[in-house]
Amino acid sequence: MFAIVRVRSPVKVNKDIEYTLKLLRLTRVNHCVLYPEDEKLKGMLFKVRNMVTYGEITKGTFKKLLLKRGYVYTDKGKLVKFKTQYTDEKKIDKLVDEILSGKQKINDINLKPVFRLKPPTKGYDREGIKKTFKEGGVLGYRADHINKLLLRMI
Repeated sequence: MFAIVRVRSPVKVNKDIEYTLKLLRLTRVNHCVLYPEDEKLKGMLFKVRNMVTYGEITKGTFKKLLLKRGYVYTDKGKLVKFKTQYTDEKKIDKLVDEILSGKQKINDINLKPVFRLKPPTKGYDREGIKKTFKEGGVLGYRADHINKLLLRMI
């Protein structure tokens, strides 16, 4: 499962790229979405690679993201925090495993698909990025380094 975070603002952006970001539900800076890995998503990520950073999310990071920044829609349409609806630790672990494996979708549990994050503490990690990441800078594919960034943004 890919975690995608919008890094750059919409100033002076091509309409096609902005439309693709809208389809990905990334309308604002520091918003994060999760998508399963497939070819269509990779094409969209290639198009917006200069606006976002992305990588594979781990179970621990996903669990923290749900507990700290997750919101769920109730039956009446009200938006409440994830941890108020799901209090049992075993159910949360099972749910995280099912979502990451693809057995269950985020929409099935009425989870809000966009996670609003704060800017990363101590900024984006630029040291060693040019050696580690092929695309350079803080944008583009990060592999499993996205987890460190997400933990600083939660």
